[in-house]
Order: sequence, then C-alpha cells, then structure tokens
Amino acid sequence: MREEGSLVKNTLIVGMGTFLSRISGFLREILISSSFGATWITDAFLIAYTIPNLLRRLFAEGALSTSVVPVFSRYGEEKESSQKFISASFTGFTLIVALVCVGGMIFSPLLVRIIAVGFRGEVEKLSLTTNFTFIMFPFLLLISWSALLMGFLNTLNIFSWSAVAPVFFNLGTIFSLWFLKSFLGPYALAWGVILGGIGQFLFQIPPLYQAGFHLHWDWKFWENEGFRQVIGLMLPVSFSLAASQINTIVDRTIASTCQEGAVSALYFADRLMELPLGVFGVAISIAILPSLSQKFSKGEEEEWKNALTQGMRWIIFLMLPVAAFLIIFSIPLVKLVYQRGAFDFIASSMTARALIFYALGLPFLSLNLLFTRAFYSRGDTKTPVKISLIAVFSNVGLDLLLVRWMNFGGLALATSVAAFLNSFLLILFLNRLSGLIKFKNFLPSKWIGKILTQVTIFTLFCQFLQGRFYSGGKEKGLFSFIGIIILVSGFYLLLTFLLQLEEGKAIIYLFHNRRSNTS
Repeated sequence: MREEGSLVKNTLIVGMGTFLSRISGFLREILISSSFGATWITDAFLIAYTIPNLLRRLFAEGALSTSVVPVFSRYGEEKESSQKFISASFTGFTLIVALVCVGGMIFSPLLVRIIAVGFRGEVEKLSLTTNFTFIMFPFLLLISWSALLMGFLNTLNIFSWSAVAPVFFNLGTIFSLWFLKSFLGPYALAWGVILGGIGQFLFQIPPLYQAGFHLHWDWKFWENEGFRQVIGLMLPVSFSLAASQINTIVDRTIASTCQEGAVSALYFADRLMELPLGVFGVAISIAILPSLSQKFSKGEEEEWKNALTQGMRWIIFLMLPVAAFLIIFSIPLVKLVYQRGAFDFIASSMTARALIFYALGLPFLSLNLLFTRAFYSRGDTKTPVKISLIAVFSNVGLDLLLVRWMNFGGLALATSVAAFLNSFLLILFLNRLSGLIKFKNFLPSKWIGKILTQVTIFTLFCQFLQGRFYSGGKEKGLFSFIGIIILVSGFYLLLTFLLQLEEGKAIIYLFHNRRSNTS
C-alpha cells in the first residue's frame, strides 16, 4: 500500500505540474494572439518555432529524458559512478546538440526556404522567419539540458521540480511580451522562447545540487559506458516518436480533402484530449518509470510486475470515466472552450464529433505510454518501435478506409482503433518476453466487475446531468461546468469507496499519511 501511495503521490505531482504548464501555455497563446493577432508576424514565428520544436519532440524531451532513467537507475547508491555518468552525459549531449544548433543557425535561411514554401516571394516575411529561426535554435540546447536534468531528478524520485519547470518556459514568453516588446518589437517572441528555455533549465539545478550531484565537464565522455548506453537507447525512441509525427501529418493531409474545417476540428479536439492525457496518462508513465527501472536493475521481477500492475489499474481507473465524460459532455465542453467569434456552432459540432471518437481511444493511448516505458525500464527500446510502426501503417490504412464512410470523424476513430491495436501488441510482447503479464493476475475478474459497474453507474449519472442541464441547446457558463466536473468527480470517488476498490484505500492512505507528516 505504501508503494501504491507513493505512485499516486508522484502521479499527482507530475499531473499538477502538467496542468499548470497547460494553463500557463494557454495564457501564453492568448498573449501572443492579442499582441500580434493572426498576422504574417505570428505566421513567421510559428514556422520558425516549428524547426527547433520538432527536434525537441524527437530528441530532447521525449527520447533523452526517457533513455536516461533506466541507465541512471543501474548505478543505485554508487555516488561516484553516478556523478561520472551525470558529467559524461552533460558534456556529451552539450557537444552534440551544440553542433546541431550551430549547423541550424548557419543553414537557417535554407531550412526556412524548405519548410516555409508559401513564403517565397515575400521578402520581409521570409527575412523575419529566418531571423526568428536563427535566434531560437539555441533553445534546442537549453531544452536538452532540461530533459537531462528531468531524467536525473526523476530517477532520484524528485518529481516536483521537473513537473513545474515547463511553467517557466511559458513565463519566459509572457515576461518578454509584457516587458520587452516595446524594445524588441516582434523579436520579443523569439527571445521569449530563449528566456523560457533558460528558466526551465535553471529551475531544475538546485534540487540536483541538494541531492549531492553537480554539473561538471568530462571531455572523456565517450569512455563512459552509461553515456554510450543512453545513445543506444535514444535512437529507437526517437525513431518511434518520428513515426507518431508521421501519423499526424497523414491525418492532416487526408483531413484537408474532407469538408472545410475538418483539419481544425481534428486539431482542436486533439488539444482537448491532450489535457487529461497529460495530467493522468503521461503523469503515471513518468512517475512509474524510475520505479520500474530500479526494480529491474535489482532483479526484482515480482516487484516489477506488481508496479506495472498498479500503473495499469490506475490508468483504467482514471481514464475510463474521463473518456465517458468527454463523450457525454463533448458539445458543452467544446462550446465553452472554443465557441466565440468566427468559431460558430458548426465548428463546435464538428470538433465535438471528432472529440467523441478520440475519447474512445484515450484509455489505450494512456496504456501505450505505460507499456512503452515498461519496455524502456528493461533496456528494450526496439520492440516498442517495431510495434509503433505496425500501428502507424494500420492507422493509415484505417484512415483511408473509414474516411470514405465517416468523413473526418473516421480519422479520429482510426486513431483510437490503432491505439487499441498498439496496446494489444505491447502487452502481448510483454507476455512473450518471459511470461511477465498474466491477465488473471493483474486484472482479477472481481476487480474488472467492480470497475465496469462503477463506470456504468458513473456514465448514467453523467448522462442524467447532461440531459438535465444541457438539453435543448441550453448554455451554461464556466463556473457551472466546473461545478459539474466537481460533482461527477465526487460521485465517482464515492462509488470507489462504496464498491471497496483498492484504489480508494490507496487514496485514503495517501491523505492520511500526508496529514501524519504535517501534524
């Protein structure tokens, strides 16, 4: 129970940090749009930001931080070896990424001409985009340092600092636009990204120093076995992330052939789905990776299976009701968040339709994050890549098939079906690995029955509330909708205690333990 309480606590920390990051990011976007609107300046900034941001997603935040944890976990209590690994990793990745940044800055005019095809012939716009790209490329180095620190801290079971750090990235742009715009003009956007990257990196240094580690240079970094292992783990992870980006490109390409507004509907629906996915799915997978890695490095197979079991049960426990809520309240939610100005009722209806089909796959998308990190904890990054490729090709095939009958809604459904296939294959391969996963062991029939009963009652309750408050096109404000979220959350928690689920006991233990610590 203590270990499960620790998982819940770490998940809450990471989830809260993710939530704060999304909220501050939303404020950042509002400030950008209010400062420059939907103009050629904003277009230039977004195109310029795409280049380093894509590299960030492929190599820094995803692959780097994930690959560091399993390797760093193997050092255990060996302080000297751990420090050598930190120094070698910091030096090695600084040199590698710095070379990429210098190359990107030198060839920024060429990169912009390749990506911003539509800007050709518009000299001023092309020039501004090139300047933006030149200024923002060092952001890749800053975010790589942040990803390294996140991997180190998470392995040391220090989650709060890295969870909150992305907020400082958004604050960098907010600060720049508020205080530097009058001096820098549109360049405040680009320098805001750099300031945000610096803030996100510096914020994570104090807890590392408090843990007894420092950032030193080690020019013999390639001789460090741990550094070479991280490089070996990173390549397949980056490839897997690239495959997911291909999915997004294919979806948007096919959506562009559908009715007007289809691309936007899919984008805005995906943004709504990403909030619970980040707060719960990503948070659980990040919180559990250090524990899985440490147990595997110590040869504790049974404890490893128990930890994975807890992660899976919590994802099912949390994501099934979230998916049901998004489906039932899809139209009120989309109206509340987006319907204003040019975003009319038709746009809301299209976005809500896409959200319904995306929500069906939300539990499987979350499970994919967990299962993938289960492989990573065992030093296996190749198997998830192979499975992700199967899922990508399946998604493309389903896109082409379902779009004929369901229009753009078929693209969202294809994503959910492909997510289910990905989950099924991941757990199948985990079982083949060494008989690690047995359904009857980690998902007992009694627990499944209770969860299905709980989610069914919860769904009926949500349906009742939706009919009571939103029937006939009734409109409700922000506070009314927040009240409904609090009400249904409390009702779901009450069902948890009434059905005597283990998750309810873990929640009680967590808060009881917290009260004991504070008293």
